[in-house]
Amino acid sequence: MRKIIVQIVRFAVSIGLLGYLIYLADISTIYSILRRVNGLYFGSALCAFLVGLLLLTWRWKLLLQTLDIRPGYPKLLVFYFIGYFFNNFLPTTIGGDISRAYNVARLCDRRAESVGIVLFERMLGLIATLSLAAFSLFWVLQHFHTLRIVYVTVTMLILVGLGFGLVLNPRFFRRIVQVFEKIEFFDLGNRLNRVLNSIHVFRAHKARIGITYLFSLCSQIVFIFMNYLLARSLNLEQVSFQFLFLVIPVAFLLGLLPSINGLGVRDSGYVFLLTRVGLTPAEALSLSFLNTLVPMLMSGLGGVFLVFYRTPKNEPLKEDRS
Repeated sequence: MRKIIVQIVRFAVSIGLLGYLIYLADISTIYSILRRVNGLYFGSALCAFLVGLLLLTWRWKLLLQTLDIRPGYPKLLVFYFIGYFFNNFLPTTIGGDISRAYNVARLCDRRAESVGIVLFERMLGLIATLSLAAFSLFWVLQHFHTLRIVYVTVTMLILVGLGFGLVLNPRFFRRIVQVFEKIEFFDLGNRLNRVLNSIHVFRAHKARIGITYLFSLCSQIVFIFMNYLLARSLNLEQVSFQFLFLVIPVAFLLGLLPSINGLGVRDSGYVFLLTRVGLTPAEALSLSFLNTLVPMLMSGLGGVFLVFYRTPKNEPLKEDRS
């Protein structure tokens, strides 16, 4: 019953916000803006999204290699596409993460490590996103008459960074392990400790953390560039590449709020921020719609892989030292 209520709340938030934004912007105006999409720019945005996905897959590969899990890049790319399919067509953004962890676990029978790596990826991605948002404030602060956005961005970056440090801290690790050991229900404590240990292991691999953080940054910049291409496709000259360094991270963080895959809350971020550089609500909402459409189109490949690709359980992994 609780799950049903949560899903109803998510649905109400998304539909309510989206409906209000469309009413505010006027649906006929949105339609007329979307009709002028430049096909060349839009196709380039699809390619940029693919590049971002390739970088994220490589980041995942490097993290898995640290724990000596080597499925090979082609398999991981297929799993990433399938994960994106679940992200776009399930009512929660964690569905894709669960799918990726499950597929790798079927290959190597190391469930805790597979889950731990996906969680570690999430942390790296969040830090990279907040880093770019904080960096963008040097250019875009002129568009705001309050320092509140600075305080919020920097505070979140500090809090996430502290959390990241705690996970790798030996003293904290020992204490949390002792707490989890007391949870005997369904052997949950031991399972949680194995997941935590798979993350804590990276304390001895600081260079690998640095490299994968750079991959996270690069992928985020590529997704920002994708939005820049989408803005060009709509002939929205007011949208600068620098300003999108703030818009995309903020929209991403809003998408983590209770909703259906960020629908509505993420769009509100686009409208709130982009109207500050001269866009109308209809133009900002149109760009947000295209930003949602590109991943949905690309994730269609994930649906194809889901239907035709089968992962044999405990398949012997070929050595992958690259």
